[in-house]
Amino acid sequence: MNKRKILLLAALTMLVACSKDDEPEMQALQQSGQEMFVADKGEIVLQMIHPNALTRATETAFEHTDSIGVFVTVQDAALQIAGNVVNNELFTYNGTSWSSKRKVYWNEGAHNVYAYYPYAKRVSDVSDYPFQVLADQSTSWGLTHSDFLWASKAGVEASANPVDMQFAHKLSKVVVVLQKGENYTGDIPEETEVYVHSTVTKALVDLSTGDVAKDDYAGTGSIRAFQSSATQYTAIVVPQNITTRRPLVEVVTGGVSYLMEGRISLKPGMQHTLTVTLDKNPEQTKIDIGGEIVGW
Repeated sequence: MNKRKILLLAALTMLVACSKDDEPEMQALQQSGQEMFVADKGEIVLQMIHPNALTRATETAFEHTDSIGVFVTVQDAALQIAGNVVNNELFTYNGTSWSSKRKVYWNEGAHNVYAYYPYAKRVSDVSDYPFQVLADQSTSWGLTHSDFLWASKAGVEASANPVDMQFAHKLSKVVVVLQKGENYTGDIPEETEVYVHSTVTKALVDLSTGDVAKDDYAGTGSIRAFQSSATQYTAIVVPQNITTRRPLVEVVTGGVSYLMEGRISLKPGMQHTLTVTLDKNPEQTKIDIGGEIVGW
């Protein structure tokens, strides 16, 4: 038998031995119902955790086809528009797990990971990233895509395990609760519309810290709120201070417009509840700016 045949037989023997050694582990995985897919240990795999999973958004979790932008830097490097380990990579949710548009990999050493929602194809500035809430948030889509979420994790090294990215709300949430006054007769009509006025709808976000500030050069606008229940309406608003008495909330119902002024400090990541007591006489309608809930 020549030398080439001897080497070939040795290789085949090793292959068979390895396959047999792997059989018990494969059978155990099959019996336990676990998936046998093992990711490349160098590939970046992330698990995005919605902020409401602790207590978008359906208000409780990410949904199928939701998209998130991801940046990765080496640990001691500043986040930049380009030249990072990963630059604004699109990660999409399939209802079970997240995957990038193309495979991306860790470098040697530790990394910092930054992620934001909703995804934007073009990011022109990472320290003053422009984001605008929608004027029409009366639909679930409009409300969800006005909700800016951000997450980061420092000192991450290559691993075959997914990296958990815990997101946080970075804007303010305004909840308008309608109630009837003593002189209000009948039920509040279901077709009632609620607007939040006099707020700046444009924000600037530092994607490396998650800090949000209103755009000081932008004008104010109005937001139509989402009806989350028969008498409750929700809007996502850029954090800001409204220090002068200006029209703040408008309720349009039964052919009557109730317009109320107010001062408020809208803080990031907080829910602000505004209770509006409707009266038969619009001039007698009251607005009560209530408490804040940390950790929205």
